[in-house]
Amino acid sequence: MDVVNYQCPNCSAGLTFDSKTQKMVCEFCGSTFTVEELEAQKELQQAKSEQTQHWDGFHPEQWQSCDMEGMRVWNCPSCGAELLAEETAGAMKCPYCDNPMVMPQQFEGMYLPDYIIPFKRSKKDALEALKKHYLNKPLLPEVFKDENHLEEVKGMYVPFWMYDLEGTGTFTYEGANIRVFEDSKYTYTERSIFHIMRKGTMKFQRIPVDGSKKINDTMMESIEPFHYDDLEPFQISYLSGYLADKYDVEPDELTGRVHDRMQTSMAESFRETVIGYDEVLQKSGNMHISQKGDVKYGLFPVWFLNTKWNGKQYTFVMNGQTGRMTGDLPIGKDLLVSYWLKRHIPLTLLMTAGAVALRLLGVI
Repeated sequence: MDVVNYQCPNCSAGLTFDSKTQKMVCEFCGSTFTVEELEAQKELQQAKSEQTQHWDGFHPEQWQSCDMEGMRVWNCPSCGAELLAEETAGAMKCPYCDNPMVMPQQFEGMYLPDYIIPFKRSKKDALEALKKHYLNKPLLPEVFKDENHLEEVKGMYVPFWMYDLEGTGTFTYEGANIRVFEDSKYTYTERSIFHIMRKGTMKFQRIPVDGSKKINDTMMESIEPFHYDDLEPFQISYLSGYLADKYDVEPDELTGRVHDRMQTSMAESFRETVIGYDEVLQKSGNMHISQKGDVKYGLFPVWFLNTKWNGKQYTFVMNGQTGRMTGDLPIGKDLLVSYWLKRHIPLTLLMTAGAVALRLLGVI
């Protein structure tokens, strides 16, 4: 399969896209090139397959016919190594020569993204963000910070669908204003009840939904938003030095998730307009989403950090544009008990219980 790596015109070393300078950088000779300069100089390389003779008893067609679903063989244009990788991979690094590789045919035709948000945060930024993520976590075992071992840190362009849709909603609420007053004998509470209705239309632009089955949807939503000011027309050279995935879920399959996100946003937005009341209770809500809309395909930058501790894998993800990070952390059982006691049992009661225990032991 054809693979491309971007080589420095000055020394032929591999080029990578630098998130800080937003340029292609040669780590060997220090040369830098803008994406436009590089694209103007370079045509995508075509790897040539060679005819070889085989030993008797070796039948490669048997290997080719085995169960290879979801996998594909790629050739490194720098050192010639054959690499087995997922067929949805759009960019990777050769494990032998460390040269960045881009698979251009992955983005031809129906797979060609409309937009890309280039990486703004580096690998160093991701590691520093992970350390900060550990801070101010009262239930995190202290030894986790020292004993966990980072097994993998990778920057990947994740496929996203961006939807434009329109929704109409009608909501009714019951609002209450409460007045408390008293006389010489009694205290009175007066409740004034109001019936409120909100109706309107909302237009949504570029609702993001990730298009990969392998990636946790909740994690992707938790590192939003991605700022669309940085959207660039897709150019394959942005992928150099990073991993890239192509979508394996079509936009029609994600309609339900898009509608759910719209309905949640609509309900929250309409509720925010009901102000000036002491209490508000939603009584009904009806939403209709237009079936006509537009969808665009984009690649968004995400850092994945995998660490292992006590035999369990922990995954953290960071928005490669904004630096927003999320991930699950272990909970120390002893810390959980201590934390619960401090929040739910008065300190004086704990001190009294401790004193009783000491008396029983004959200490005091």
